[in-house]
Amino acid sequence: MISTQITPSKILIIRRDNIGDLLCVTPSIRALKNTYPGCNVTLLVNSYNRNVIANNPDINKIEVYTKAKHKESHVSLFLIFLKKFKMILRLRRSKFDYVIIASASERVRDWRLAKLCKPKSIIGYLNNKKGAKKEDIALDVENKNSHEVERVFNLFKQVGVHGIIPPMQLYPSDNINIQDIDDSRRVIGINISTRKESQRWPLKNFFKLIKELSKNQKFTFLIFWSPGSRDNPKHPGDDENAIELIKLCKNLPVSLYPETWRESNTLQELIDGLSLCDYVVTPDGGAMHISAALQKPIVCFFGDVDIQHWYPWGVKYKLLQAKSYRVKDISIDQAVNSVIKLINT
Repeated sequence: MISTQITPSKILIIRRDNIGDLLCVTPSIRALKNTYPGCNVTLLVNSYNRNVIANNPDINKIEVYTKAKHKESHVSLFLIFLKKFKMILRLRRSKFDYVIIASASERVRDWRLAKLCKPKSIIGYLNNKKGAKKEDIALDVENKNSHEVERVFNLFKQVGVHGIIPPMQLYPSDNINIQDIDDSRRVIGINISTRKESQRWPLKNFFKLIKELSKNQKFTFLIFWSPGSRDNPKHPGDDENAIELIKLCKNLPVSLYPETWRESNTLQELIDGLSLCDYVVTPDGGAMHISAALQKPIVCFFGDVDIQHWYPWGVKYKLLQAKSYRVKDISIDQAVNSVIKLINT
């Protein structure tokens, strides 16, 4: 570890990608605040993933930018770039001690952005050290089998953060619409969506899993899915699949959460809905990491993904990965047995 000369009072943390990736930074932020309670922490995120840290008490300020591909149709590209320029000026005026590029891989664009913010030092993974100045802490990208959370935590060690890595941090709303959930039954959340086609489990398998588990009348089920129609050019989702699954489960204790969830709904509703569950069944992806951050026991389906790098952090879980690395080849019996074992653990 490289010892630092600057005691941090102002730190900017950059993590601009997906939901699960951002959640993997929250243990390090908690450890940072435990080490330096008076440190002022600013987090730079994008408009897509900001809700997973919106209520986080460890973060003093959130800077949000919108990627061009996420902009609303009525918003011009010029306005997007103007807002980003103004944001960079604000960050420069903050005079940060450190900018931490909180990713386990090399992020050259984030290094360029960090330089524009003019901190005293930048910390991150960077194989080409020519991109760093002498005050920066540029580490070689790690190739060992370790989790994203652990690799990010290694960056925070460079400012004196040590100890046991905390769990991920995520905070649901204070007032959640519980709908018609039967308090006498344990709730199993079923997430049917994932961005990658290779990560998808067939809809009929989810139905058979629910049908089999429903033989135990102690369970009720909440269905979660990515909102939007499958032919939506901007946000293709699983509205049709969710409706079809509800039809298949007509006589079973199954509900959608929320019943009217569509593209206009927010990530916060997914967080709130998953917080109501006692267990979650999901493919690898954002919903899995949200469930882990909510401390939910998980049965997860992995395709061609590095399980040592992305398994659910800090919770009980059963991870299924077929020899073919295709999620569709995970059997219904494997899924049913894994849920039962998880519940009985």
